[in-house]
Amino acid sequence: MLDLLHNMERDLGGRPDELNEAERIDAAATRRAVGRVLRALALVVALLFVFSSEQLVTWVNGFEVGPVQDRVVAASAAWNVLMADTGLTVPAEAVRAEVNELRGMSWPEVRARLENEKARGREGARLLRGALFEEQG
Repeated sequence: MLDLLHNMERDLGGRPDELNEAERIDAAATRRAVGRVLRALALVVALLFVFSSEQLVTWVNGFEVGPVQDRVVAASAAWNVLMADTGLTVPAEAVRAEVNELRGMSWPEVRARLENEKARGREGARLLRGALFEEQG
């Protein structure tokens, strides 16, 4: 279809060295798509930086050898050490441990755990209601 439009524009007096309208539209759409992909990739890398520096190190260790890649690997390792020293890896480690524990459970154990959590929630709500009513009275 684009070829047909290109030929029609050339026949109507358009210059072959200039981009025609269809090519301009196609180039704009490509730029927008590339921009969206780059934003999504930047978001993923930012989330990896913030929440999973250990996984980031694992990911960049798969890069090929080269001067840029070596710097990226060194920077990610330094970032992981900094995150671990400040204790910011603790939430990710806690979530990972919880998920691994759930993976090892059987379905009856999962049901029992869910029932326990429901009971704890009801008890917490009862205690909160009691504290609220005591303040009013």
